Amino acid sequence: MADFRTKVITLAGVATMFAGMAYGQACVPTALAACVNSNGLGASAIFIRAEGTTEYLAPSTVTVNQAANAAAVSLNLTVYLSPSVAITSQSKNGTSETSATGGAAAQFGTVSGSSVAFTGITIPASGGAPVSTVITVGFIRVNASTIATSTGVPTGVTETVFVGGTGVTPIVPTPVTVAYALNGLGAATSTTSGAIANSVNTICGGAAVTTTNYIVSVADGFAGSFKTKNDESTDGSAGVSTITATSGTRLTLTFANVPTNVLVYVPLTVQSGALTNVPGPGYVGAGPAILTNTTSPTGAFSATADAKAKGEFSNVPLAAVTIANNTGSTYYEVTTDNTGIINTYNIQVFLVNAAGTVSAPTASPMTTTVSFAPIGSNTNFPNFVSGSSTTTVNGSTFIACSTTLLFPYLTNGGTFESGIALSNTSLDNLGAKSASSVASQAGTCTLYFYGNATAASNPAAYTTASIPAGTVSSFTLTSTGALGFSGYALAECNFQYAHGFTYIVSSSTFQTNGVAMGYVAFPLAQPRGLVVGIETLGN
Repeated sequence: MADFRTKVITLAGVATMFAGMAYGQACVPTALAACVNSNGLGASAIFIRAEGTTEYLAPSTVTVNQAANAAAVSLNLTVYLSPSVAITSQSKNGTSETSATGGAAAQFGTVSGSSVAFTGITIPASGGAPVSTVITVGFIRVNASTIATSTGVPTGVTETVFVGGTGVTPIVPTPVTVAYALNGLGAATSTTSGAIANSVNTICGGAAVTTTNYIVSVADGFAGSFKTKNDESTDGSAGVSTITATSGTRLTLTFANVPTNVLVYVPLTVQSGALTNVPGPGYVGAGPAILTNTTSPTGAFSATADAKAKGEFSNVPLAAVTIANNTGSTYYEVTTDNTGIINTYNIQVFLVNAAGTVSAPTASPMTTTVSFAPIGSNTNFPNFVSGSSTTTVNGSTFIACSTTLLFPYLTNGGTFESGIALSNTSLDNLGAKSASSVASQAGTCTLYFYGNATAASNPAAYTTASIPAGTVSSFTLTSTGALGFSGYALAECNFQYAHGFTYIVSSSTFQTNGVAMGYVAFPLAQPRGLVVGIETLGN
């Protein structure tokens, strides 16, 4: 329940309020400050979301103290907010949800900018004993996005209540702070590597839903900033609402720079707490707070269908993200909350694409932008703006598939010739029999020749025709156009699992005794580098 900000107003002494009546005074207007202080003015305010346009302020109370045998009183209350923030309380059948309850009957307010007025609040006669009546003023929503925020002490919203009425001496208590504006959405972060996440994909190898590509972590900006529909509906004064919220707190995750032909999936539900490596929700840990995927940022909650019905995979409860023009969004609603702690939700991102369907490596990674939702709706509440808490994080990359082969020595000078063979070994029949099975790829290989100190004096590069998986391309050094060459060469193949072999023969001896020598090309690790001072070799 929200903290209350209490205002104590004493209506005592008929001489000060109604002519011709007298009774003992518990607190007169001239002593109001002392009276208010003695009745506990200064209870804690609440936090409201600086991104929200329909944020409830804490309910407040006005205590009316009547002496014995006092007549009925008709009060008017006007609540003024500072800074001058717009009141955005909802209306039903033309009546504002703002209310003042506790007198003979509840009264609904009339909103004007940053103030709301309640008229004709009836306090019944007290009878033969003193009576204290508590009037609760609540369901005041404000557009908190217009309140300046800073990295220091948060900006407070203060409330001043003017008390008047027929024959009532006007009373204006000291303004009190009823709320502080803070970002309700913590800065998002991403995990792209480690025991669970593996965000690096090759354009020829593809991606499978059994692997978490990266994780987007989202958290409350402060305890209780993520709320269910029921908690969005009430200001905390009595656990009930006058108007039901459209939805619980919602989040939008927008994916950008998604390569063509790549499918994106996220869990249908995400529970706050620690992450496991189980596909799907896969979360265990502190708190029952749960996000559930919904089909839209606005309107009533509509659970997203399990994507396994589409046939991409089975037994993994995931939501498919619709991608168009390399961008797409998905939405979550808080369906179970834990307002007593700051909850963190780790949202796994799964990518699916067949080997070779991504046409080229991406120059920059995928990104995910996290914000509250909806933004700018005139019919949905809660409603938000895109503020400083909207965060963009990096996700997966798709790198080139390649193999670099080193031929330490080639020559066709004098009577010598070099034969070269390049094998594409990305075809096998191992399948499920072995973890060594690979995806079939096809591509060309380009040979770069190095025999002189300056690049311009070396032969031009030579590119083969496309080499299908499971085949070998063989040719002579002379056929590449490198004439009278002696030196080394690097073959850059745009597919994985390339291997090479060369042989060198002399035409003056080949016909007589078949003298020749050969060796296997060295595959260089990607990226090529040094490990403990020695060039790393591998494929």
